[in-house]
Amino acid sequence: MNKVFAFIKRFRHYFYAIGIIACLMAADQVTKHVVKENVQMGLYPGIQVIKNFFYITYSENHGAMNGMLDGNLVLLIIITVIALGIFVYLLKGVNFQTKKLYSWSLCLIVTGTLGNFLDRLFNDGGVVDFLSVYPLGMGHDWGITRWSLDPWPTFNIADCCLVIGVISLAIYLLFFDPDMKKKKEDKDKPNVPTDELKEENSDGNN
Repeated sequence: MNKVFAFIKRFRHYFYAIGIIACLMAADQVTKHVVKENVQMGLYPGIQVIKNFFYITYSENHGAMNGMLDGNLVLLIIITVIALGIFVYLLKGVNFQTKKLYSWSLCLIVTGTLGNFLDRLFNDGGVVDFLSVYPLGMGHDWGITRWSLDPWPTFNIADCCLVIGVISLAIYLLFFDPDMKKKKEDKDKPNVPTDELKEENSDGNN
């Protein structure tokens, strides 16, 4: 029994990560299933949640984010498998005590990647999207932004996890990663010529 507890304690951060990913994956897949079973595809603007701002609109995306690589299922699967391999490998560094932001970021990224990957495998290559947002309000007349914000591209929970995870990981790497901070500190140190260092050392020895 002691060995079991020791094993759990040693690898507890991996168990935390698996639990987080499993819970978020369940939320993603359940909501997609509910939408598929209860919402008509293509219904515009969809089921109103917040008037002129937030609607449930069922659509399927056969490409990557915002429709890129539409119809290239094999290529999308290859890219996803490679990305998953990289992120799962990075999970070896998770630690929810000393590297919280890093650990949560990777859990979110893996969840988002896996969630949409399952759709591609088991939903004829189509990713179920259903969250439709109009950031400036439906039908706004700001012509300069109409193409990108009215509405925002429909998305799902996996997309949310992926975007938040990538942004969080970038913040961690830029501002909190010990290796990056050390490199920056070394870069900011004054560049003292080697000859001067030798002279100082020789003076000290004398």
